[in-house]
Amino acid sequence: MTYSPDGMRTTGKSTGCESKTKARIYCEDLLKRGLLYTGLNQTFQQYAAGWFDAGSSWLQDRMACGTPGHPALSQSYIEKLQGDLRLYLMPYFENKKLQDIRPSDVKHFRTWLLQEKALSHKTVNNTVATLKIIFDTALADNVIMFDPLRGIHSLLGEDKNRDAFTVREAVKIFAADWKAPETRLVNIVAACTGMRISEVFAIRKQNLHKEYIDLTDQVYKGVLGPLKTKEARKIPIAPELYNLLAPFVKNGFAFSEADPQRPYIHLRYVLRDIGMEAARKKRQLCFHSWRHFFNTYLLAENVPPHKVAAVLGHSTGAGSMQERYTNWRPEQFPEIYAAQERLIKELKL
Repeated sequence: MTYSPDGMRTTGKSTGCESKTKARIYCEDLLKRGLLYTGLNQTFQQYAAGWFDAGSSWLQDRMACGTPGHPALSQSYIEKLQGDLRLYLMPYFENKKLQDIRPSDVKHFRTWLLQEKALSHKTVNNTVATLKIIFDTALADNVIMFDPLRGIHSLLGEDKNRDAFTVREAVKIFAADWKAPETRLVNIVAACTGMRISEVFAIRKQNLHKEYIDLTDQVYKGVLGPLKTKEARKIPIAPELYNLLAPFVKNGFAFSEADPQRPYIHLRYVLRDIGMEAARKKRQLCFHSWRHFFNTYLLAENVPPHKVAAVLGHSTGAGSMQERYTNWRPEQFPEIYAAQERLIKELKL
């Protein structure tokens, strides 16, 4: 039988030798060649430091799974992983020996995130998922002998679903005093297309056409990058919406002069000014609610769900037959155009 460095009994394996002396020589040879588990005395900090940094072996390997046009990981996700390691994993686990970390430690870690850091259940689950990336590699490389996440189930999510604006509320919102026309237009585009704010800021002269927006990328922290789903799509736009956008794209990007935070901030001011502050807090209303708004409006107008998903960029699963072999053209969305035109009239734009 064999034991791990912390004294735990492990699964025994036969050497196939006829005597203890021969068995000892056999095991010593395995040790010399690094083929017999010896365990590591590394701390979490020593093992995981710089795990997600640019140039790290893990990140290089993951990015090699993608292409320049379709990166395996988005920059925002990489930064999220780096933030989890810096803000939560290192402060809690840094001085703990890898081989000593147990499932109970992970449970205490989650409690610490919930109580001390005041994170939501969803954020805690995502942070533990980051920890799993490191532990999975340690297991595969025999750095640790068992999975500290074994038997750990995800926390149940809280029932805090983000609500959508009603058409009546949207009319009041766009009739209000916005101070800055470009921030009002950013919200209008989101309400009438379901585009994410990062996608709206990627609208520029070369991808704006009279009948559609050829969406191939998004703007993240002022830099163009792949879309969230990494799948380009063409978004139908009614003539009225094109006429609102066209004057803003003469110099390239439609909203190059706008602060990306302004649409969020100004929307909150408008909601406050029209007496919707309480509703905003209770219903979790924000800029992203326009995406829910347009999705709901299209479904209420009996637009087929698969076309709604295609326009809004809902992923149906990487590599699915639907994503790989369906290439929608703007002229194939007559229902979208009709619904969009009715919406623009209802909103009195």
